[in-house]
Amino acid sequence: MINKVDRAKIYLQDDFFLELLEAHKEVYKSYIFGSAEHDVEGRERALVKLRAIEEFEASIRSIADQGEIEKKRIKVF
Repeated sequence: MINKVDRAKIYLQDDFFLELLEAHKEVYKSYIFGSAEHDVEGRERALVKLRAIEEFEASIRSIADQGEIEKKRIKVF
């Protein structure tokens, strides 16, 4: 069975997964920058969704980096 660190690394090397993340981020960015001036609520909703995707990506990257962090921690002790 593959551990969480290895699974996270696999996701971050998967072109389809990365393209999907980028496509969703671009949808929300284009709405934020291309929306009507008066659509403040729409931009705020899009920004919340964009931040959620970015936080999701960051959490996967954090899990992938845990292996390296553990290796460095062991060297210190």
